[in-house]
Formats: sequence, structure tokens, C-alpha cells
Amino acid sequence: MTDTPEEARRKAERLQEKADKLTAEAERRSAIAHDMYGRFAGGQPLLRGHHSYRSARRTKDRADAASERAVDAYKAAERARAEAKWASNRADAIEAVAAVTSTRERPWGPSDFQVGDIVTVRVFEISTSTYRVKRVNKKTLTLDGGGGGWDDPKREYDRVLSRTRDDITITNPAAGGTR
Repeated sequence: MTDTPEEARRKAERLQEKADKLTAEAERRSAIAHDMYGRFAGGQPLLRGHHSYRSARRTKDRADAASERAVDAYKAAERARAEAKWASNRADAIEAVAAVTSTRERPWGPSDFQVGDIVTVRVFEISTSTYRVKRVNKKTLTLDGGGGGWDDPKREYDRVLSRTRDDITITNPAAGGTR
């Protein structure tokens, strides 16, 4: 599910609005619970056998239930806030990848690489990793995974974000000459 940078940013904003609404709801519920405990503000304990015991017990049980609902609402708000933060970070990463790929004049190809180059590639949709080129193939690069061959990943050329050779990093294959 690849989102455009605009879609990812809108999703992050929607989740932040949801988190703000849930936070307001949690604060409202907390105020209601606080008001329900007003009867017990003086510290008078519940007196068994007293004519007010049943009423006081019901009021305390209702206040306790309201407090639990407020705590649940705060937890939901925290989860929503974490989702909004994750979505915002994801949107930032998608925008960063889009900024790099949008400046290209042409796609990467086998002639742009040689063994020993350092490349930054997209591993999944937004995460990146840096590898040394082990082999240049027709459709992919074989990258050195560091495990002696058994874990060498292959990545298609369209996943390459940048190439470094002789301490010169390029992100646009048309800008970098080949040797």
C-alpha cells in the first residue's frame, strides 16, 4: 500500500485530530468522575448500618466506574497519539523518498554501478539501508549483506536512492558519470 506524500500527510493529520478529540473526551470524563466524588470530599468514611450507606455506596460505585471510563479514554487517546506520531513519521519518510526520486532525470541502470560502490536502497516502502555492491546484474544489484554470501540481498534498480563512489554521492543517475 504505497501512499503519495499528500495522502500520508492527510492520514497523519486525521489521526492527530482523532487523538485531540479523544484527549478532550478523556478530560471531560475525568471532570465528571471528579465531580461525582464531591460527596466524599470531607473524608467521611462509608458507615455500615447508617441510613445513608446504600446511597453513598451507589454514588461511590458510579464514581469509580466513571473514573475507569476516564482512564480507558486516556489510554485510547495515548494510543491514538502514538498512531498519529507514527503516521507523521511515515509521511515524513515518504516525502523524503519522493524528494529524492522526483529529481531524477532518468532511472538507474546497470551502467551506473560497479562493484564496490556504496548504495542506499529502499528496503520496504519507507525504510532504507546502505550496502556495498557485490555484483551488478541485468535487473538487480547483489548487495553485500555481511554474512559471507548467504544473506546477500538483491534489490531492483528502482529501489536505489543514492550511490557513493570515491566519496562522491549522487542521487540523480544522469548527474553522475560512469567509469
